[in-house]
This record gives sequence, C-alpha cells and structure tokens, in this order.
Amino acid sequence: MKFKPHFLTYCCLLALTQMSHADELAPAETETAEQVEKNEDVQQNSKIEPLVDLDVKGIEQKDREAWANVKIYLGQIANEYADGSERHQYLVQTAVDKALRAKGYYNTQYQFIQTPRAGKKPLLTLNVELDSQKVKIDETDIQIKGEANKDEEFTKLVDSAPKKGSDLNHEQYDSFKSNIESLAFKKGYFDGNWLYHRLEVYSTEHVVDWRLGYDSGVRYRYGEISFTDNQMKEEYLRNILKVKTGDHYYANDLSQMTSDYSSSNWFSSVLVEPQLNEAEKTVDLNVLFQPKKKNDVEVGIGFATEAGPRLQLNWKKPWLNSRGHSIESRTYISKPEQRFEFGYNIPLREDPLHYYYQFSGSLENEDQNDTKSTAATLGFQRFWTHETGWSFSAGVKARYDSFTQANESHRTLLVYPTASLNRTRTDGNRFPLWGDSQKLTVNWGSKALASDVNFYSWKVSNAWVRTYFDHHRFFLRGEVGYIHSKDFYRIPPALRYFAGGDMSVRGFGYKDISPKDPRDGKLLGGSHLATATVEYQYQVYPDWWGAVFYDTGLASNKFKAKDLHSGAGIGVRWASPIGAIKFDLATPVRSPNNEKGVQFYIGLGSEL
Repeated sequence: MKFKPHFLTYCCLLALTQMSHADELAPAETETAEQVEKNEDVQQNSKIEPLVDLDVKGIEQKDREAWANVKIYLGQIANEYADGSERHQYLVQTAVDKALRAKGYYNTQYQFIQTPRAGKKPLLTLNVELDSQKVKIDETDIQIKGEANKDEEFTKLVDSAPKKGSDLNHEQYDSFKSNIESLAFKKGYFDGNWLYHRLEVYSTEHVVDWRLGYDSGVRYRYGEISFTDNQMKEEYLRNILKVKTGDHYYANDLSQMTSDYSSSNWFSSVLVEPQLNEAEKTVDLNVLFQPKKKNDVEVGIGFATEAGPRLQLNWKKPWLNSRGHSIESRTYISKPEQRFEFGYNIPLREDPLHYYYQFSGSLENEDQNDTKSTAATLGFQRFWTHETGWSFSAGVKARYDSFTQANESHRTLLVYPTASLNRTRTDGNRFPLWGDSQKLTVNWGSKALASDVNFYSWKVSNAWVRTYFDHHRFFLRGEVGYIHSKDFYRIPPALRYFAGGDMSVRGFGYKDISPKDPRDGKLLGGSHLATATVEYQYQVYPDWWGAVFYDTGLASNKFKAKDLHSGAGIGVRWASPIGAIKFDLATPVRSPNNEKGVQFYIGLGSEL
C-alpha cells in the first residue's frame, strides 16, 4: 500500500493556492450524490417489512462479545431479502459466520428451522453450535524492511503484537496493520508499502499464523524551509524553528511549528504548507503568515459598592518593527484610584520566543481608605519563558512615592532587585472551564542600593478552576504575602498589604481590611497578608451560571486567626461574547468588629 497519494492529498488540503475550484468541487459533488443515494436506500429499507422473523440461538449465552458482532453483521442484510428463502438463509449464515470468524470461531455448525405461526410472521430459527475452542495465535511473523527496521518506535510496535496463545481477533489484526501504516506516515516513510499481509488459519488445529511484511523505504527529511508574508526578519523566524533542513520528518513537528509561531503574538494565523519532493526524498515546508493587526485593545469594566464604577483599558502593539519589539499599556481608572502602566518588550534574536527584555514604568494616584499617594516607577527586567508555560523574570525596579497613610506623611525612594515566577494555563475559552495560575514575587531593597529603607518582601498566589460533569464548576483561590522592614512606616502604601473587595474578601469594602491606628481607627496597612476563596458554580442555562462562595482572609501585622475576616454570598456568571461578566452580592459573616452590611460587585474578566 503506497502512502504517496495520502500525503499528496494532505498537501493539497493545506496548499490552498495550488487548488483549482473545479477539481475541488467535482469530488465533493460526487460524494454528496453517493451519500444522498445511500440515505435514500436506508430510508427505503426501513419502509420494507421483513416477511419472516429471525431468531439466532446458541451464541449470546456463550460469548456476548461475539453476539454483539453478529448483530452488527445481521443488521447489514436488507429487509427486502428477509423472506425465509434459501437465498435469505445463505445471507444470514454468511453474515453470522463472518462475524464469528472475526472473533476466532472457525468450525461453527449451523441449522435452520422455519416454523409457521398463526396470526404472525413465520419464525426462521438459526441454531448455532460454536466450536469447542477459539482459534489461537501460534506464530506472529512480522518483518520490517527498509530504514524502519532500525527505528525504535517500529521495534516497540512489533513487540506489542499479540503473543502465542492469544485468541484470534480480526479487528486486532486490522488495527495492528493500520498502526504500522499510521506510524510510517507520521514519521515520514512515504514510500512504504506492504510486501505481503495475511492470516494463515488452520481451523482444524485451531491455530493461526500472522504473516506481515512491510518495506518502509527511505525516511524523508526536511528540505527547504521558506516563509511567506512575514513582517519579521527571517533570522528571528529561523531561531524559533525546532527543526532544520536535513532533520528527519515527523508529523508532530508541523503542529508544534504552528503553535510556536502563533505564541509569538506577531501573527493572527499561521499555516504550514508541506511539499513532497520524491526525487530528493525530502519534504519542503512553506510557512504562510498573516500578521496581527498593529493595535489590540481590551476594555474591562466593574463596580463595587464603596469604590463605585471602574474602567480598565489595555492597549498593545504586538509588533513595532521587524525585530519583534512590542509595547503594551494598562490604564485603570476609578474615583479613588488611577493608574497607568506601560512596558516595552525586546525579544532576543537567538530565541525570540522564550527570552526578552522589558523596560517598564507607571504613574499611580490613590485617595481612599486613609491613603493619599502619588507615585512613579521604572523597571528593567529579563524574562525567560519555558514551553511548559512557566515564566521567570529578574531585574531591578525603582519607585518614588509621596504619600500620607493615616496620620503620617513621607517621601520614599526605593531601588530594589526583583524576581518572579509565574504560570497561567487555560482551555482557551472566554469563560474557562479548566485552568489555573500560579505566581511568586520576591523583592529586596537596601540602602546600599540607594533605597531610603532596607526591606524584603514576598508574595505567592494560586488560582484553580475545574469543571466536572459539564455543569459543576469550582473556583479556588489563595494568596499569602509578607514584607519586613525596621522602617515600616516609610514603606509606601502600594507595597503594604490591604484586603477586601471583589478580588480579595467579598463582603467588605475595597482595601478595608487592615491594621488600624489605635488613636483614631485609621487604616495603616499590614505586613502580613493571607486570603482564600472557595466558590461553586452551577450552569443553569447555556452561558449562565449561578454561584455561591465563601471568602476569608486578613491583612495584619501577624498571622493570627483572630484577625480573620470572612464573607459569603451569591452571584451570577455570564459567559458573554466579550468575556466573563460577574454579579455578586456578599455580606460579612465573621470579623473582629462584627461588621454588617451588604456589598455589591460587578466585574469583567476571568478569575485567572
């Protein structure tokens, strides 16, 4: 069996520019006509009533698997032939015998009895006497010729063949042949063909021999790799490639190549077009690109009882030049807080997919919960990303804050090294039914590095989404943080810990949970943070989910249970065309001061 036609068909499906519409439509029209004719035959057969009833005895109680196969074969006999005649009996016996042989029964005895019945159709009974034993495998002789003879995967496949003494099963035999063909196609043995393939059955001895001979021929290698409609420098694209000219062909490489170029965020679509070169025994690849639009904008809106409405605008230019530079910005606006952040990314030429530098900065203003702060930040970081989704970054940040927290006002300059490790995985849906995210951030500042104070801090968070039995969605979230400084009063509010709000502990106002000044009760911000969420959602209607949740956490100067604040509530989730939208009502159920009330939240975006 040759593989060239299959591969060329595959190439034709991918190489859209080389198709002619006439050639494409003609087979489709023929196939459609055949399908229509087949459907008409099925409908016509269902209208014809059989003239006799058929009862097959002697199989079901002895071998249910064989009986199931017999029913499939009998179902292929048209009702128009079911008249009890010798022709009908021949068709029935042939179908039953084929079904039983496929399961290893070769010496089967058959007897037909037709019985008239008053007021009913005649009954045609087939008495089947199964052989006392199934045909079993005596020898499996499998010969692989060509370069595949030394291929480990073919060796493993041959070793997986059924051993001597196993029951004969035609389906298993056919499946094994298909596996050899599929593996050959997958690994680039496009000239592979069968030298011979047969089952040698010795029915009187109840044994069978497998005889398989396959010549794989030469394994094809990658030839020329070219790019079409790319806006990037070719050397950047080639450094993303995991294969090179001269490497052995492997089908999975094509899907991996598509995934890698898509994850660069430079292209809206990627199509790998293979071309078979039979003379050179190579596969040439042409990668077709469609560049992404130069601007990508995302808008998020939300509402909280105390903070009021909020707007978040994310703007990104996926590519600025042929070296893949990109810029992104995030703007957050609410009545008590405004923030603008930007980042300029520079991928490294030697591995632009996984390594890049980033220049970043921000402007921040906040006036809420006893906090008044204006700040500016700058940063320079190096990022390493891994194929598993993990990303590591390290660099240095600087921030200048002019702030008043409670009754104290300060101006603080911090210059500090920072490092983070994070990963986010989802199923890709706008309302993910599966996913999780993890993040760890560590900061360290010293007066020796021009900071006004010595400090160190760390924060770790995890979020987890899973859906069971289609309708039951669970969301778990937790975070823990700590910051230490002997001059804690000079630490800016942005680095202190506060809790409360729709992304923290619902039932309490935004950043309302914090240590308080004993003199006047104003919020100070804590050095310790711990929050957790347990949420259950049930799909009540397509794209609509009801939710119940329980949040708990603290922002304090020590990890003490007496400082825990807990809230519970109900909500609605809508998987809208623009993303997940949530509506929540929550109330405190535990707090040191026995707080009461109801908080209402509206949010847009995934929990991850």
